[in-house]
Amino acid sequence: MKINKQRPERRLFLKSAGSSLLLPALPSLGGLFSSSAIASPAKSATPPKRLCFVFFGMGVSLPPEDHIAHKDWNWFPHELGRDYKLTKTLSSLAPFREDMSILSGLSHPRTRTMYSHSTGGYFLSGADPESPGGNSISADQVYAAYEGANTRYPYMMMSTEGGVGDFREPNTMSYSSSGQPIPSIGTPRAVFNEMFGVQEGNRASIERAYGRDRSILDAVSPDINRLDKTLAHEDKARLDQYLTAIREMEARIDRAQDWLDVPKPNVAEDQFKLDIDPIQDGPTGFIDAMYQLITTAFLTDSTRMVNFLKVNESPGGLAGRFPEALGLPGHHSLSHEFNEEGGYERWAQYDAYLAERLSGFLTQLSETDDPYAEGSLLDNTLVLYGSGTSTVHNTRNFPLILAGGKNMGIKHGEFHRFDESVPMSNLLLTLLQQTGTPIESFSDSTANISELLV
Repeated sequence: MKINKQRPERRLFLKSAGSSLLLPALPSLGGLFSSSAIASPAKSATPPKRLCFVFFGMGVSLPPEDHIAHKDWNWFPHELGRDYKLTKTLSSLAPFREDMSILSGLSHPRTRTMYSHSTGGYFLSGADPESPGGNSISADQVYAAYEGANTRYPYMMMSTEGGVGDFREPNTMSYSSSGQPIPSIGTPRAVFNEMFGVQEGNRASIERAYGRDRSILDAVSPDINRLDKTLAHEDKARLDQYLTAIREMEARIDRAQDWLDVPKPNVAEDQFKLDIDPIQDGPTGFIDAMYQLITTAFLTDSTRMVNFLKVNESPGGLAGRFPEALGLPGHHSLSHEFNEEGGYERWAQYDAYLAERLSGFLTQLSETDDPYAEGSLLDNTLVLYGSGTSTVHNTRNFPLILAGGKNMGIKHGEFHRFDESVPMSNLLLTLLQQTGTPIESFSDSTANISELLV
């Protein structure tokens, strides 16, 4: 997409000693930064490459060919290749035809028989739900381990619900190297405070707090080592997972101390709807605020890896009520009542609403010049948007859209239909490799997806 070249007086600048951040003239972002904002100086020698995974649960409306809604309201296009036509469901994404690819047929073979409301937790790992560990490292954490040292935050895990949920209906897509769930941040206010809030206390008091945390970990270690000698084999595996979690916590403390002398970007919080309630105030402002924060995180190089679990799989979750704002039944009801008169159409209207919010996010990225690389933020960011089910409880044929990454060797403009034998891990491997992550395989991958590469 052509980069927006607006007149300088209509754009905002974030200046520091050696760089400037250029923000487009989007009304919702006006006055975003104060004049004294400071960009993070910790940048790699090469331009940053970013990943963003956006998940929505419960699949999409896919009316069968003999249904009246099939022509206009099928989530997937009807034509393959470059000549595909967007249905009404994805019509809001028309401006990004040359910056996105629509993918069908992919899924995780090892999750095809699992409880479908758990798919969000395996979307980025493709792990075997029956394995002793229950899960394995997710793709975002692989990239965070490779690239995360160059930013204050190796990753951000955001969601509508917050926390980890439970193993049947998780609120996170991120899993550590030991397969443990990583909590998500569930409100715009909490995301903003984490990334841009000023930590209370002087340096000495902050370092004392870190020292107390480390002392607790050090005190626990000898007891664990003694316990390890008395455990049965099956319990040792669980203990290993716990030890891995401790090591990861130690690494986070080390990282936090390394960044104590680097000021956070001075971002004006009054330009965000930080305290919006997704139910009382409606989901549109809430979703857009989270997307705006992701854009800001990338613009300030606070992180290069963001997950956003926009709609989880829980029938009783907050996001399950989002369709009510459109005068529609709850999300779970929509996904189960498709056989009723007008059912497919109602479900597709909600699909279209979620796509419109994604279109707004892609607009922000595409109209924001990348301060660290040629082109826009979208040109240097890979955004994967999708669900872990196609239709209700069907854990195959994931609806997926890959957008951005023009400067990362990605080729767009087509609708691809892959054979079911191609695991989604091939796509995750491809994305990781295009960020420069030095891996030859991921999860149950068999190869990269050459159709997406220049």
